[in-house]
This record gives sequence, C-alpha cells and structure tokens, in this order.
Amino acid sequence: MIKPDPRITPYRDGLAAAHLKGVVDAKSYSGAVRRQVMMPVVPLHKTPSNASTMETQLLLGADFDVYDSHNGWAWGQEVQADGSKHSRGYVGYVPNMALARGANAPTHRINPMRAPVFLKPDLKTAIRTILPLNAKIWVESEDGDYGHIPDMGYVHKNHIAPIEMSNGDFIDIAELHLGLPYIWGGISPDGVDCSGLVQTALRAIGQNAPRDTDMQEAELGTVLPKGAKLERGDLVFWKGHVGIMRDADTLLHANAYHMLVASEPLKTAIARIEKTTGQVTSIIRL
Repeated sequence: MIKPDPRITPYRDGLAAAHLKGVVDAKSYSGAVRRQVMMPVVPLHKTPSNASTMETQLLLGADFDVYDSHNGWAWGQEVQADGSKHSRGYVGYVPNMALARGANAPTHRINPMRAPVFLKPDLKTAIRTILPLNAKIWVESEDGDYGHIPDMGYVHKNHIAPIEMSNGDFIDIAELHLGLPYIWGGISPDGVDCSGLVQTALRAIGQNAPRDTDMQEAELGTVLPKGAKLERGDLVFWKGHVGIMRDADTLLHANAYHMLVASEPLKTAIARIEKTTGQVTSIIRL
C-alpha cells in the first residue's frame, strides 16, 4: 500500500474513506456524507480541538464530505470545484454545528472582500451578517437590486457574481488584500497566508488552485526559464513561500516578516528570504 499525502487524502488512525479501499491500508472504511458549510467562515483544524493548528478555512457554501463524527467534531474533506470523490480539498476537523445538509446548489459567489446581508431589500435596514469574498450562496429570487438568500436576507446584486463566471484579473483581487494580517491557514478577509492569497485570488475569478505552495508550484502554470522577463501575475516560489508579481519588479505576498500582505521590490524580498529560506525555486506563469 502507498502512503498518500494526508493533507488531501482522508485517512487516519485505521479509518479511511471508502473510495480509498485498495489504495491505503485501514482497519475500516467509511462512505462520505455530504454536508455544506453554513457559516460565513469556519476553521478547519488538524485535530478535533479549537486549540489545534488551523490548516485552512472553509467558507459559506463549501461542500464537505464527512467520514466520521464524534464529540461535536466532523472529520472529513473539503470538496473542491470539480465535486468528484477524488477532490483535492483539505482534510481535517470542523465543528459539527457549522455543517448542514445542503438543500440547494449555490448559484452565486460573493465578489467584494465583504458583502453585507440586509434584513430587507433596502440598504437602510439592519445588517444580518457579513459574507466574505468567495462565499457561495443560493439566490432564490430577485427583488429590485437585491438577491434573496433564504433564511439569511438580501444581498445587493453588485456584490455577487454567477457561480460559473470565470474571468477577471486575479492580481486585482490579490491587491485588495494589501494590509491584511498574515494568518496561518487564512483565506478570508480576516487574514491570509501566502498560498491562501493565491488560492483566494484565483477562486474569485472562477479558477481553483491547490492549497499549499508545494502543490501550487507543481500544478499551476508553466515554469519560466532562468533570466526570463517577469510580468504581472507571475508566481515566484521559494521553499514554503509564494508571491505574486504586480509588475516586472514588484512582489505582492502575505508573509511572516511584515505579518501582513505587503508589496515590495522583488530584489528586496529575494535578498531577505534567501538568508533564511534559500533561493527562488521557480517562477511560474499562469
């Protein structure tokens, strides 16, 4: 039996997903119970404890396959955009209370950094909640300039985009994050990490991306030859780190040095990062 990547393969402590039978060795196998995230932002933890490492975050409308549930925690895997049982979403623990059986497939996603949901289709009414960029919602009907989200409220049409829309400039989206705090595992307006910034920006234009830098480096785009002239949107990788070029000379990245999403000359970043992490490992063009 092989030992696949535990970040994206649902197996642990003798338990594995049923579709992994014959792939990984386990004492028992469990079929998936599909659930949907029902809160704006939910942490996915490494172990069933609020004190454990947050591996990533799940946003409203995300599908999550549950393989085990115990003491208020669900263990399973986020279902990525393709929806297949072999999806490459992250595996971990989320609170049971954040999940429910999804009644309807999402029709739209939130397209600004944050979108208010109003009690009524009127901007002067009370705000029920705030939804983050890339949250997925089901718009049941329209009322003037607003879409109605059942059991939640009304969101302005300028704050949503059809779920199938796949265009735009992901660098524009990434730049909206300037100044946000660096948060390990973050993919929300509360803060992001380096690979989370890349994934979030690409998701906002309808393109999915792996969660971690090593996966992104291996699977996204085309590697540029050494000495190639850089362009806006190129991804610069180090071991365990990634940044996005704003232009031929300027890097945008969430990093633990600034503890922010910061913009700085690429040469400055390279000189600093190579002292602790090493040299650039590759530059990729999407």
